[in-house]
Amino acid sequence: MVKMAEKLKAATQSKRELIVAAARKLFLETGFGSTSMDAIAAEAGVSKRTVYSHFENKETLFAAIMGDMCRIISGTNPDEPIPDEKPELVLKTVGMHILRSVMEPEALDVFRVVLAENATFPELGKAFWNAGPEVMKDYLAEYLSELDRRGILSVPDADLAAFQFMGMIKWPYHIRLLFGAADIPSEEELEMALDQAVSIFVNGVKPTG
Repeated sequence: MVKMAEKLKAATQSKRELIVAAARKLFLETGFGSTSMDAIAAEAGVSKRTVYSHFENKETLFAAIMGDMCRIISGTNPDEPIPDEKPELVLKTVGMHILRSVMEPEALDVFRVVLAENATFPELGKAFWNAGPEVMKDYLAEYLSELDRRGILSVPDADLAAFQFMGMIKWPYHIRLLFGAADIPSEEELEMALDQAVSIFVNGVKPTG
């Protein structure tokens, strides 16, 4: 019975993975609006009923894709606590995850799809936001709130501070890459930019007095 249950679970996971991979491929190739659940089912090699047994609609499927991509690309698991190390080291590690995630070619393609179709499908932007940037913001805000409680840093508005830190890191590269106006920077450039951003941020929120 146990082995049979394990086989059924593996089959279910495999079908979900096939559906997510097919949807990701079609969304990026033809856009969200032009991709039907029928096309996703055909691309995945499963029935339409199977697709709906895993995902209520295209929006929930897109949210699942975003969640998977964010975890795989960034290497950050929001369910795990941030290591108890010096803030500079933690922020640099998290910052590098953020930088690499937004510069990933597939992530840039997803950004472009969302921007192109958000006016027609506003729920798409919400799904993207909730599965990606909002998760990372909450992850950082929780960490900054803890540093504030311990008196290590002064962060009265952790949500705002998390957004500001993310913006400092992303702004020099993300928009330019999104519009094809720059090449992906080298590791040395990223290290230098990140060191400066972390230094400015941490010095700006150190307790005074």
